[in-house]
Amino acid sequence: FWLKQALGQCQISPLLALAMILSTSKNTLGRNASATLAFHAYRKTHDGEEDGGDQPPVVQLMVENVDIAFRAKLHVEVVHNLSVTGPRRHIRSEAICDAMELGRAYLAGSTEQVRKVARRLDVTRWSPQDLAKADEQALEKLCRTKPQNTAVTQKLIPPGEGWTRHDDEKLIEQRSEVYFSQIGSNAGKYFKWNAGKKKYEEVGAPHTSVESPVTLSSGSACTVRRGTKLDRAVTLNDIAKIARLALKFPLSFVDTPACAYAVFQGLRSAESAQWCAENFHKKLLPIIAEKIHSYEDDELEKVLVRTLETLDGELLLSAHAFSGCTAMIALVLGRRLVVAGIGSVRAVLLPEKGKAKPLLELGAGSLECPEELARLRNMSGAVLQNGLLHFSSCAPPPVAPAAAAAAAAA
Repeated sequence: FWLKQALGQCQISPLLALAMILSTSKNTLGRNASATLAFHAYRKTHDGEEDGGDQPPVVQLMVENVDIAFRAKLHVEVVHNLSVTGPRRHIRSEAICDAMELGRAYLAGSTEQVRKVARRLDVTRWSPQDLAKADEQALEKLCRTKPQNTAVTQKLIPPGEGWTRHDDEKLIEQRSEVYFSQIGSNAGKYFKWNAGKKKYEEVGAPHTSVESPVTLSSGSACTVRRGTKLDRAVTLNDIAKIARLALKFPLSFVDTPACAYAVFQGLRSAESAQWCAENFHKKLLPIIAEKIHSYEDDELEKVLVRTLETLDGELLLSAHAFSGCTAMIALVLGRRLVVAGIGSVRAVLLPEKGKAKPLLELGAGSLECPEELARLRNMSGAVLQNGLLHFSSCAPPPVAPAAAAAAAAA
């Protein structure tokens, strides 16, 4: 429809119209909005060259006959048309008063204000004095009150993706519930709705994604225990891409590299570990998307804790609850690494140079403890390389988790 209108009004070739759409298809508001903005820019440039300036809007105020009743109508022709009607009236003078109110609202406010006035007119009852002053000829004078050099207000576009239309003035990022004002006195500002105070409160601009010079390598391995593999490892090398393709929403405000890892060790069987591995990204990524501003370190820790709590709560309600599993998850955003776990797990950071650094140890004996070292030696094990545990080929299966995922940061 838009392409048909563009060809009919501007006499441009289909190839040029297609090029205009493709050149703006990466705009944050989607292809339709991008094409419309391109069309507006084209009209503004070429109409100015041919006609010597922007064309003023055409404003019409009228009273329509609807069956045996009357109805006020405001019609504005600009780049896109605006048409708002009032309620049906049995007396023509009442519809004239309605039309005057719609006209004044259009001159004083925005399109949304005109619609609010139209809704208010549904319950408005005009007094005899108001009806006596009704003058249909005044409608034409009111139309000419609009300045002839009025130009279409250019709406601001916020950075990032995921913005959708909330009303004529604001956009909203649905998952974070952040609003962006495009026009008016608050143009360019961001807001959040405070339900307790029942008002909008201004917030800062969204976080701008920063790409850090960090190289990550990851891998996983597991051993056969009780005749089967009870462990599951998950590697999400690009959570922004996975969110877009698998969950159909963008993550354009996170620092890069943006990765996530998980290891789930089944206890009685692999069913719980399998379920957690399949649902890990479905729980983690929506929680990350709830905030488009910069994350503090403690907030990232809470993100992982919420992810584990959500997995645990839903697992207990599933058919795999009695299988049981331990879990270790890690999140990398830019230069920050956060880990969390539940059960008997241990996380160790392996830098490219220097000594290994333990990050998290839950439910497992410390390698610094003499009793723990004695227990390992009795199992024909050995402790080598800065405290990292290596079992000999004759050692029995260890009690600690058999699967591990390591991330090396350079």
